Amino acid sequence: MDDFTAEPVLASGRAGRNDGVVHSAFALIRVLVQAQHPVGVTKLASAVGLPKTTAHRILEQLAREGVVKRRDHEWALGTGLSDLSQAPYRADLAGVAQLRMHALTRATGATLFLYVHSPGQPLNALSRSYGARTGSAVTAGEQRRAGENPASAVWRALELGQLAAEYGEAHPEVDCIATPMTVPAGDTAILTLAEPRGVNLEPFKRPLDRTIALILSDLRRLGP
Repeated sequence: MDDFTAEPVLASGRAGRNDGVVHSAFALIRVLVQAQHPVGVTKLASAVGLPKTTAHRILEQLAREGVVKRRDHEWALGTGLSDLSQAPYRADLAGVAQLRMHALTRATGATLFLYVHSPGQPLNALSRSYGARTGSAVTAGEQRRAGENPASAVWRALELGQLAAEYGEAHPEVDCIATPMTVPAGDTAILTLAEPRGVNLEPFKRPLDRTIALILSDLRRLGP
């Protein structure tokens, strides 16, 4: 983008006040919306009339909230603002899912993750319930990252639109099954169940489907 239309925000001398910071943050966001591609901090600062160091500091703060993201040495819009519009239903989904997932973990000892996928957006791990068997073999961080692996049962279930399984492909110590379900805002939620390699996953398929049905039922009761 060669030309910016955002107006400088420092002419009034408000840079040191909270309202000036908010005004500057929205000015930077507007420039990125207009650009529709990553922009360097020097151009962004020039476009809104900020010192480069001030623009960089505000961008870093916005990045921590997911509103913007850094790509190499440039900045682009993140998903933070769009996530806010979906926050109410996601909070309800996370709450009801957590209870049902914990119940299944207590009954089976399995580890469960609930991911939400919006078209064109990365997976979001919304809820989790850790079972002792999987936790003894794989760390919590490794379990989450395995679910985001393109070879995982999560992505297979999302692509197929039905229950999918994978055996040690996303992580060599873990086997998984996953089932998708349609939730509000056009999103897809995927409930995944993980066990250490060698555990027969077949007996877990019906309880996983039953848990999904209960989650959806609970979510409908909370709806308008």
